[in-house]
Amino acid sequence: MVNKVYSLENDTNTNKLTNSENLFKIFHQNIRGLKSKVEELSNSLFPDYPNIMCLTKHHLKDYKIDNLPIDQFKLGCKFCRHEFKNGGGVYFCS
Repeated sequence: MVNKVYSLENDTNTNKLTNSENLFKIFHQNIRGLKSKVEELSNSLFPDYPNIMCLTKHHLKDYKIDNLPIDQFKLGCKFCRHEFKNGGGVYFCS
């Protein structure tokens, strides 16, 4: 799992990506199956949690997402495929 968090610097002259700790942070991961990776994901983000976490291709059903034990985050929205196998997206806020 790759864990790299970038933030958009609030400088209208440069708008460059930086690794500053005091800025708004968004984390995105194509997780390819979240069920067995929750603990690894939490450990890789600790202690510098992003403000928003987006996970795609989670492969979970609606009811399983509602009960995910991801500390430091609350569910923002979710999308699950109903016609095809796997896929989906889930978004969390700190």
